[in-house]
This record gives sequence, structure tokens and C-alpha cells, in this order.
Amino acid sequence: MLRLSFVILLLLISPVVFAQQANPLPIVQQKMQALKWLTGKWQGTASIKGQDGQKQEVKHTLAFVNNLDNTVLLLNESLMQGQDKVAQNIGLLGYNVLQSKYNLQAYTNDGAYIDAYVEVLEKKIIWRIHFSGHIIRYTARLNEKGQWYQTGEMSADEGKIWAPFFESTLTRIN
Repeated sequence: MLRLSFVILLLLISPVVFAQQANPLPIVQQKMQALKWLTGKWQGTASIKGQDGQKQEVKHTLAFVNNLDNTVLLLNESLMQGQDKVAQNIGLLGYNVLQSKYNLQAYTNDGAYIDAYVEVLEKKIIWRIHFSGHIIRYTARLNEKGQWYQTGEMSADEGKIWAPFFESTLTRIN
């Protein structure tokens, strides 16, 4: 009888536990609140240092749109010099409940796929990309004027020395 009671109790509790695990929506929505400051369209200029050491100024546009019941941000980014496209990226920024971490996956106009490690802080986001023995680290934060301020750095020695190559200041336009 005791064994039967235990089995019945287990059968009653198991669906409740599985149902809680199967509905990550509240957790994801709560985690995504830390990224609410990103939403909207941002526009301004960026400075990019080329391999020759020369800097070029480009028009930088970035948009973050809430999607799927505020569980993911769809991003669209472009860098233009006059009518020439320097770079374009589209991607998704979200929270993975199973791995307890933020994810950024993006595609570039030159056919590359990016799967970045993301760190979210108060009004600040850092993402790192590893490729060809290098680490690229971008840091974006909301500055004192309410603008998006982003820097990009590269390391060829596993993060011991960082060389800046990108800087951008954007104003929210909607």
C-alpha cells in the first residue's frame, strides 16, 4: 500500500515539475528585461581602423526589435560609407534557459556566421567572437547622454593584449 501511494504521489508531482521546466517564458522574459535599453533604432557614426592603420568614418545604423513575446531581440546593423556597404549584419539576441546564458547568433553580408559569447551587465553588453586564432571583443554601453557607445578590440594572444579598431556613438532615433 505504501509503495502504491508513493507511485501515485510521484505520478501527480512529475507533471507539475515537467510543466514548470517546459515553460521557460517567464524566466526568459525576465532575463530579457536587462536588455530593454537596447530596443529601438540607433544611428550615428563609427570609426574603423583598417589593416593599414588608417581610420575611416562610416554611417552606423543599428536596430533592435522585440520579438516572440519579448523573448528575443532581432537585430539589424549596417555600416555605410557614402553609398557603399562596408558591413551588414542580422541576428538574434536571446537568453538560453537550458544553458543559463545569453546568446547572440548573427549572419554577415560576406556570408559569415557569428556565434558570440555574451555578457550582460547594467546598461552594458559585451560580446566576444573567436576566429582564426583571434578574439574580437565588442563592448556597448549607454553613455551619460543616453547614447549607444561601442568599442571594438582585437587580440591575437588569447586576450593578453587588446588592439582597438572600432568606435561608435549612436543616438536613438525612435
